[in-house]
Amino acid sequence: MSLDDNVLRISTPLKSLAINIDSIKKIRRGKFWVESRRNYSAAYIKLRIIYDRRSYVYVSPEDEESFVETLQTINPNIEYSSERGLKS
Repeated sequence: MSLDDNVLRISTPLKSLAINIDSIKKIRRGKFWVESRRNYSAAYIKLRIIYDRRSYVYVSPEDEESFVETLQTINPNIEYSSERGLKS
């Protein structure tokens, strides 16, 4: 994952995605079993990023706290929540 200007770029060897950070509405940390086309993470506990109207993607950054803080600095309207009882 990388941040270029106001765009979050997510890529794997088989697919890539660019998300305008201003379009991100919510980030939710949780335990998700997900469908393959939206999953950019092999981890069970991951972040669900909801953007545009109803689009979403799952990611697992190395430093979740710093990642979320950086996105919220660029777009302070991003809501963040975590499932209760989850440990880092």
